[in-house]
Amino acid sequence: MWLAVGFTVIIAAVLVALVVQWQRGRNPRPLSGARAAQFVQGTFTVTGVSERPDQGDAKGERFCTVSGTIVGPQTDPAEVYGTLVLGETDPWPQIGADLPVVYKPGKATSSWRFGELPPADPGSIPPA
Repeated sequence: MWLAVGFTVIIAAVLVALVVQWQRGRNPRPLSGARAAQFVQGTFTVTGVSERPDQGDAKGERFCTVSGTIVGPQTDPAEVYGTLVLGETDPWPQIGADLPVVYKPGKATSSWRFGELPPADPGSIPPA
């Protein structure tokens, strides 16, 4: 009996962890100043894009799968793919378009995300 209870607790814990990770992926948090310092700005050049669906989901969002190349400082060009969530009026990406991305130096293929780094805090820049 204790084995069944223990197994059930382990399965429940794994399910909770999976749901938390899934929610984080759907609602990424903006980068704080401390976290942003770990990332560098790069460019994602679109080399492939999925077809635009006729209708969005219940919230009016459309999901677009794109593939492309990330170029930027502290990394070699990296071939990656990802998903953009676009509103009804947002323009659909086109092949050849350049989109801003951020990534950890040397780990572009595993840590990249669409977006831009927040502006640097003027108080944190050391005097020359």
